[in-house]
Amino acid sequence: MKTEMSVFSAMLLFVSASVFAQPVDLPSTLPITSPEVLIANAKRLVTKVTVNVNSRGFVYGTPGTVTYLEKGYVPSVPNQPDFGELLAIVSTANFSFETRNPLDPIEVRVAFRDKGGRELFQGNQSFKLVKQSDGNYASPTTEIKVRMWPAGDLPLEIAGADWAEVALLNEQGETTETRSLDRDQRTGNFLFPVYLAGQKNVLIMAFDNREDGITVKAVYSAQTGARQPILGRSVTTSATLEGVIVVKPDINSVTVNRVDEQVARAFNNGVSPLVQIRFTKTLPLSFYAEHPSDGVAKGFWIRVSSTSATSWTYVPIVSGLYSTIELVSGIYDIIIDWPTFGKRQQSFSRDSGGKS
Repeated sequence: MKTEMSVFSAMLLFVSASVFAQPVDLPSTLPITSPEVLIANAKRLVTKVTVNVNSRGFVYGTPGTVTYLEKGYVPSVPNQPDFGELLAIVSTANFSFETRNPLDPIEVRVAFRDKGGRELFQGNQSFKLVKQSDGNYASPTTEIKVRMWPAGDLPLEIAGADWAEVALLNEQGETTETRSLDRDQRTGNFLFPVYLAGQKNVLIMAFDNREDGITVKAVYSAQTGARQPILGRSVTTSATLEGVIVVKPDINSVTVNRVDEQVARAFNNGVSPLVQIRFTKTLPLSFYAEHPSDGVAKGFWIRVSSTSATSWTYVPIVSGLYSTIELVSGIYDIIIDWPTFGKRQQSFSRDSGGKS
């Protein structure tokens, strides 16, 4: 019984530890400080070498035909991969083939691949058979040399991340483009463009979208690989409606002239501003408007701001003095009647569909 209880306690401890295990934080640095770093890390991921030869003119099925080599790679020094050993595997390839057309190009392709089969390093070389003096065709050399290159995108492990993207900055440090990084679903590694490694104007963002709804984020510099601060700021907003003057509630003495910055902007744009007032109680409105070149307004039209209101009341401005009108509570719109300002005489052709 004691033994059974001990086993049960151990099982309970294991389950509890699994349930309450904390997610791993995103890494403090990323190995992206240079293309060489990405290449050196990609070498660690190579698990096999493939070499193949192909041509449109090949005839397959003949006994002894060999056009493909695949060989797993295990470093001779444990956990210390060697490019020399990988290249030596390529040299063991010995192909035999038949072709129906000796004039067709023949291509040799070499790849170093990871455990998921992705090409990390690859190269190819084309050649043609050369016609001999006796009429037969032969390889131009006894050995076809292939130049290999790293893949354009190499694996980048970001522990804990399920999404990553890069931001490209301009000379002023402003973001001009954002791209998501592809992810190899077979290995879980992200694919990072080699040419962006070590770049000053490149940032990498990693995201961990957790099951509890929390998203953990990290930003990294491609130049240093170091994690960068994420700035949290807050702002408030306000707005003005250009060409419209909104008077504060229950202000019953209103002057429209270029002293007001918003009015001045409207005048400069050739616009006569619409004026809105709001009274919460019955008040007398004293109104005056003056344009710097057109002088004192002749008067104004006023209408309650209601969807059912259609008619405007005209109030003249006499002798350049404030005009006063008694208004009950409500919201009102005012249109200023200038001597000439704002009265545009524009012609419209028949082609434009307007007046002529």
